[in-house]
Amino acid sequence: MSPDPSPMTEPASAPRQLVFAAFLIAAAVLAWYNQDALRSMTGFAAEPSAKSPSGSRAGVPVIVTPVDFARDALSLQVVGTGRAIKSVSLRAEASGKVQQLEIHPGASFKQGDILLRLDDVEQKLAVEIAEARLAEAKRASDRAESLRTSGNTALARLQEVQTTAEIARLELERAKETLKDRVLRAPFDGISGLSNIEVGAWVDTSVDIASYDDRSVILVEFDLPETLLPRVTVNMPVTATTVSAAGEAFQGSVSAIDSRIAASSRTAKVRVSIPNPGNKLLPGASFTIKLDASGQMFARIPELSLQFYRGELYVWRVKDGKAEQVAVSMQRRSAGSVLVDGGLSTGDLIVVEGSQRLEPGQPVQIIGRTGGPAA
Repeated sequence: MSPDPSPMTEPASAPRQLVFAAFLIAAAVLAWYNQDALRSMTGFAAEPSAKSPSGSRAGVPVIVTPVDFARDALSLQVVGTGRAIKSVSLRAEASGKVQQLEIHPGASFKQGDILLRLDDVEQKLAVEIAEARLAEAKRASDRAESLRTSGNTALARLQEVQTTAEIARLELERAKETLKDRVLRAPFDGISGLSNIEVGAWVDTSVDIASYDDRSVILVEFDLPETLLPRVTVNMPVTATTVSAAGEAFQGSVSAIDSRIAASSRTAKVRVSIPNPGNKLLPGASFTIKLDASGQMFARIPELSLQFYRGELYVWRVKDGKAEQVAVSMQRRSAGSVLVDGGLSTGDLIVVEGSQRLEPGQPVQIIGRTGGPAA
């Protein structure tokens, strides 16, 4: 008679079955949680994809974005001090008492207009005396020439009186120039500033009478770093603002760029011309100049897609369902995006998320896109 089965056989196998069942349940919960977490992080629903015979996905799940191109444009703002296109400090060309004064702040003059006149009584008398001496010298010269023709005078005498007449002519010219120096005239079309003298004051050639400016164009100069010089060219349009004309913007252009770079600062002088037909802009005012400097076209990608390894930058591109590493060089950051130079073309799909497990040639599964419709 065979022995009865041991009563301990059934209880020993039950715990093992319970442990195995619990392991299967935990694995299923973990798989469901990972899928839900991926959806919550990306904001995209996982897309149906082809599966291998064993039921696993065909590649690494990734989120991609299409590449577009943008111009590397810079908006530069610099500050400089304005000055008139022509500017002088008025001074008398002789010493004397002011007899007439036309200068007052904001007065406009044409070239040659009288600005100031000094007392000129003595100078006028000097001109009259010189004119009389010249007339007498000419008469003596004419008589000597007549006598020389008839043979009644020597050649030496004729030359003497001719020299005297020439000296008298030169003295008259000097007297006229001295008289002219008693009048100060406008050197060019412009506007006078505040005068430092009054009628009756004594002035000499060292006294600054007033400022005088041609404000038809205001010039502003500033220093530009040498790295930005290739972006700035003569005749490039600019926009200028100043607190002396608050709320208004004035259009101008780059009129000159210095021919050398300062070794100490690695900058070059740039001059901007701003037309001022209404005389609203004042010399000496502070100006903010804005230049829109355009550059080359570069691929624009999200900053998140940029990878760094062993001193090199690269991105992952999806091509024919596989990951491809593309080396790039960064040109500029801009609001979460970067402009890069490399072997990218418009429309290339760049991996934004999921690049941690990628290798060259690795199959990928696109589960979503940014910047365009879902894949």
